Amino acid sequence: MGLFNFKKKKIKKKREALCREADIFIQVHYVRERVSDKNKYNTLVLKSDPDRDACKEWYEKHGNPKTFSEIVLAYLKDSDKDEAYICEKCLFEKNFISNLKDDKNYHPSKGEAVLLAFAFKLNFEETKALLMSAEHSLSNSSKSDLIIRFFIEEGEYNIGNLNYVLDKFCEIKIKDII
Repeated sequence: MGLFNFKKKKIKKKREALCREADIFIQVHYVRERVSDKNKYNTLVLKSDPDRDACKEWYEKHGNPKTFSEIVLAYLKDSDKDEAYICEKCLFEKNFISNLKDDKNYHPSKGEAVLLAFAFKLNFEETKALLMSAEHSLSNSSKSDLIIRFFIEEGEYNIGNLNYVLDKFCEIKIKDII
């Protein structure tokens, strides 16, 4: 019983630290959306980014997959994980990957896409590309999106910890994000 309580306290301490760090990340990166054209930000071409370049190379190496299903199946093929592990990690039905194989035009919820990005431990650029293929994105004007981004940029892919922080700030779990 003592070891269980120790582990429980350690997890709680880590989650509280993640909450503090996520709060700072949100404060730094949060941008209110503005409807007026006069308040829009300029979009500048950014310098080369190693993660973005690697992501582009990965897509080219895999024949530039376009659909969400094609991209997920390519990541699955590249990973050392099997379908059952991915489904278990994402809390999906056991036949989720089989359904992706059968339905090349599957349109996931944003939460499903993020769960897969976490299961494959994708970096921010890879996650953005995966989300884009599913017609989703991460916004700097959404606290839940900033929390997801924070976790990815920190390399923290524990879904239990993500759900804890999302629940604390937004009263939502990742599977509920549409």
